[in-house]
Amino acid sequence: MNDSQKELLFINLAEAMQGVPKRIMVRQLVHFYKADPVYGNGVAAKLGLGMDHVTAWADLSLDELIKKTSEEAYTGA
Repeated sequence: MNDSQKELLFINLAEAMQGVPKRIMVRQLVHFYKADPVYGNGVAAKLGLGMDHVTAWADLSLDELIKKTSEEAYTGA
């Protein structure tokens, strides 16, 4: 995938995530980041979100990530 294709992917994903709760966006960004840090960072930039929680939570198990981003536990990123 060339740079312009990556840019279009980041834009399309960010647009598709509009209206999704922030805690779910962060959860998904962790998955994107784990697949490829450039991918996670690119989508986060288009969403206007920081990567602090994303990089900190990249080593969590899926169960731990779900707990951190649950409605009850999530405090914002």
